[in-house]
Amino acid sequence: MEIRTIRYKFFYIFIIAMIIVSCKSYKEKENELPDTEYRGKINVSADETFKPIVDELVKVYESNNRDTKINVDYKPEAECLNDLLNDSIRMIIVTRKYSDDERELIIDSLSVGPKSMVVARDGIAVIVHPSSTDTMYTMKDIKDILTGKLKNGLIPVFDGVKATSTVRFIIDSVLRGDSLTPEAMAARSSEGVIEYVAKNPGVIGFIGVSWIGNPEDESQLSFLKKLKLLILKVLIYQDHM
Repeated sequence: MEIRTIRYKFFYIFIIAMIIVSCKSYKEKENELPDTEYRGKINVSADETFKPIVDELVKVYESNNRDTKINVDYKPEAECLNDLLNDSIRMIIVTRKYSDDERELIIDSLSVGPKSMVVARDGIAVIVHPSSTDTMYTMKDIKDILTGKLKNGLIPVFDGVKATSTVRFIIDSVLRGDSLTPEAMAARSSEGVIEYVAKNPGVIGFIGVSWIGNPEDESQLSFLKKLKLLILKVLIYQDHM
């Protein structure tokens, strides 16, 4: 039996954009000519989990392309997808690809063809109050906490109890059919999770690693002074020849 330690559970980050295929007049096309990758404005909906890293990317891009403006609206993942389906946005940044049904709905309703690509991987960090004596959990421990079975009574805290990528990943990839404990709590944002965990010893928080994973970000370093980051222990069983 080999034991390895990891800090995060990973998931993919998708950028999904709608590619317009409908016909336009010459005047409409002429008006859109200045809107290029080097000049123009775009509105984007992004999963709130990615705010620290997307803010940095936007800052760098706009500084390198002075005539561009990227307006990012951060919200839960499901709301980003709704923006795409409602034709109120041209691009979203989320952790899953659109489904076949969603693609057909976009094509049928909006006459546009959506496209997506994987741009990165992110992870979920597990955080506790600094007074906690625990430093390492197995994935079974985490699952027991999420389902309310672990005897220490820790209450999970998320950036919302539905519609967020963190909760969806926990339900799909960690619980896998089991029910999330009704004691689970929701903060308004990832930063809200951090602040709540920092003040309450009886809870355990789940946030995107981009909120605390940058050692060069002073605000993230200040977060880490108020928290303890748990190590997740994964048991890997190998057959012996």
